[in-house]
Amino acid sequence: MSLFNELKRRNVFRIGAAYVVGAWLLIQVTETIFPLFGFGDTPARLVVIVLSIGFIPSLILSWVFEFTPEGLKKDADVDSEKSITQTTGRKLDRIILVVLALALGYFAFDKFVLDPVEDEQIAQSARQEGLTAALTKSYGDKSIAVLPFDNRSNREEDQFFTDGIHDDLLTTIAKIGSMKVISRTSVMEYRDTLKKIPQIAKELGVANILGGGIQRSGNHVRINVQLIDAATDNHLWAETYDRELTAENLFAVQSEITNKIADALQAELSTDEQRRIDARPTDNLLAYEAYMRGRQLMATRDADNLKRATEEFGKATEIDPSFALAWVGVADSLNLSIGWGDARAEDVYPIIEDAINNALAIDNDLGEAYASLGLLHWNDESETAFQKAIELSPNYASAYQWYSNHIGRHDPLRRQESIDLLQKAAKLDPRSRIIGLNLGRSYQFKGLYTLAERQYRKVIEVHPDFETAYLFLAGLYWARTGQFDKGLALLNEASALHPEYYFYNLPKGAIYRNLGYLEAEQEARDKMADAGAEEWMLGIADAHISFGKGNPAGTREIINRLLPKIQHMNIRRVRVASLALAQGDIQLSREIYLSVEPRWLEPDQWPGLMGTDFWGNQTGCLVAWLFLNSGDQELGTALLEQTTAYVENSMPLLSEHHDGYFPETCYLTAGDTEKALLSIETQLAHNHLTDWYVVHQMPMYDQIRHEPRYQAVLAERERRISVQRENIEKIAADTQP
Repeated sequence: MSLFNELKRRNVFRIGAAYVVGAWLLIQVTETIFPLFGFGDTPARLVVIVLSIGFIPSLILSWVFEFTPEGLKKDADVDSEKSITQTTGRKLDRIILVVLALALGYFAFDKFVLDPVEDEQIAQSARQEGLTAALTKSYGDKSIAVLPFDNRSNREEDQFFTDGIHDDLLTTIAKIGSMKVISRTSVMEYRDTLKKIPQIAKELGVANILGGGIQRSGNHVRINVQLIDAATDNHLWAETYDRELTAENLFAVQSEITNKIADALQAELSTDEQRRIDARPTDNLLAYEAYMRGRQLMATRDADNLKRATEEFGKATEIDPSFALAWVGVADSLNLSIGWGDARAEDVYPIIEDAINNALAIDNDLGEAYASLGLLHWNDESETAFQKAIELSPNYASAYQWYSNHIGRHDPLRRQESIDLLQKAAKLDPRSRIIGLNLGRSYQFKGLYTLAERQYRKVIEVHPDFETAYLFLAGLYWARTGQFDKGLALLNEASALHPEYYFYNLPKGAIYRNLGYLEAEQEARDKMADAGAEEWMLGIADAHISFGKGNPAGTREIINRLLPKIQHMNIRRVRVASLALAQGDIQLSREIYLSVEPRWLEPDQWPGLMGTDFWGNQTGCLVAWLFLNSGDQELGTALLEQTTAYVENSMPLLSEHHDGYFPETCYLTAGDTEKALLSIETQLAHNHLTDWYVVHQMPMYDQIRHEPRYQAVLAERERRISVQRENIEKIAADTQP
């Protein structure tokens, strides 16, 4: 018998074919499954190596041995008349066909389901990575960063003056619309840097660098500047200005420098731009110096410094009431004090509005004033104000940032436009922590989790001591992608950076709840109490702990005590309303939802509520369920229909991961268990594992609790949670002293 026929008789070819097809299928599944459990590339490579090594031995074994009714025997020991190689061959044929069918099925799933999602993420990533180069190319050589000026008088009291001149010159240059000018926040990081000009330019995405120094002596000032081509490190232009120290001379020098830069970079100035560059904001040096001190103090975002900044700006307006920029300073420092200090919005908004009106009455072409106006009102008129601000101050990064935030809050369907504006802001101020975080959050809201993660990581890389960035990335991990172990690790890093800040124990408690660590959750709550946390934080924690212990009466009592303390915190109130609903307290849940948003009782108001509520628009379905189960059948039916239509037709346009906001609550309210189960299975496939312990206790889930498919989903979620618990416990054990 020939070797070929003998190989066929011993089923060597069939074994080889079955091995190759099965190995390919196993490798594909491994590459898909391993990342879900946090494994890197190494385990997948090991699988490929092991399978490759096993191929030749499998062929050898199929040559040497034969399957018989009595088990595996050497081929030489089997009587040819009792050989069943033909029967074994037919079985192998069937096995090969089954494995091929599975392989084809997986190939189709990968091609038509997984690939489009991955391709979109890759495309988004490519668009983001190419944005810097694209913007630099679009501006040509007309991009510049003005590095901090040296204080050459060597007197500490002159540092405010030096920084103020630098800040004002940067603002003046930024009025040229055809140029890209990097914002102050980013360039100030390069004070006293040892980095070379080409490296700085690369990090900031510009073609040119302006450097210089200022020496103040009595009533004289010397300003020297150099414009440098970053690619060659050669000077394009340099000049020294010796002037008598007056406000008029300082503004004249800034105007001359700006015009020289425009000429050197061949940037054309419009008539309006030239007029704004040549403008003299004030003729009073004392007012100008107070304004410059206010600008430097405001830039720190420190609560005490913001108060001092407001005082300095106020002093400037007292000295020169026609100093429009000083009025803008009053408005902006007070506005920042609401978020960064202890100012109350209702106390300072009237002062802010008066300051903005004064500024615009003095100079109706002041872009910064229009940006402040848009930020103040936060209504339909804000968009016009932001657009005007960008028209007048095209390099004012904050205007793009605030405009983006306005769009994102008022029209979720314009999220891509919001992202585009933030990308522009990030290019003008590439090292801004706040703009960087806002961009990451916009990616996250859009469901672009890969880009969001990368953006948060970028902020952490540039600002490793900025604990808020760790908090945001932790939130992405635990709240959106079901990676509780990663989220907890980042919160621990944030806590290490800011040990006295007890707030981090609030999200830690949420992670522990999702992992089923009730004792750890209680410990996190107690740490907040020991650190003097506000009563509402402790109340939120207490309500969840009581709920987790299955104590409905206790939970209701805590919620009722908590509500007055969170009367202005709508998201928190919606949260406790969901707890009440999850434990079947229909009347209490309904009362809270309607106290948060009475417009649920007005059908003509429903379109304006879509896209603005906690857990997405599924809030409407929860309210609809409450209506249907508390006597308002007609209202509940109409709200359910409208909300479900929005969930199905509009939500996919808002986010790539709209399935993560429990759309099954709509389907279960309608009694459509098939759609509900599909929705839950999709969430599991995308690893959206957060808050199931609350939402899935809601009464509408009763109709599927005993469904085998639902039980299988819960079992798989629990398995994934168990893996993360093991990771957390291993890390804790490894870090024990």
